[in-house]
Amino acid sequence: MNKTEKKIKGLASENPTSNWKEKVEFRKANKTTLRQAAKVALRLLDALDEKGWSQAQLARELEVTPQQVSKWVKGQGDFKFSTIDKLEKVLGITMHTVLAEDEFITTKEALEARINEEVTAYHQRWSKTQEYLKLKNQVTNPQTVMAVSPMAEDDYAMAG
Repeated sequence: MNKTEKKIKGLASENPTSNWKEKVEFRKANKTTLRQAAKVALRLLDALDEKGWSQAQLARELEVTPQQVSKWVKGQGDFKFSTIDKLEKVLGITMHTVLAEDEFITTKEALEARINEEVTAYHQRWSKTQEYLKLKNQVTNPQTVMAVSPMAEDDYAMAG
């Protein structure tokens, strides 16, 4: 073996073995948990930003190490209910909600948009009903010919 080959083998033996396969398998097996941890981490970072706090300040408030907070905001923490409770109290946020089978969570904006759509649709139906009743209750001359406008896609033909 020449000098260069020895040097390459020496460098290769110094490098630690990679465990990338184990990491990939772990991520596949824990996909849901890791996704939830990422959501918690983003919620924590948002709350810290809203309060103008640093991770170190949160660590002092919770009486934990800065390293622990760092793990949480990286999505690497595994939370106990007591820890979530402390975080919610200190940050003034809700991180955990238990829902019944038929319950769901929506944003205020999505709810307002849905209500606006339904109110608009109701007013359109009410207006058309009023027009219909107005035409229906008119006393007409039998000699008068009624004109009917063509139907639009979502409308009823209206007499006029």
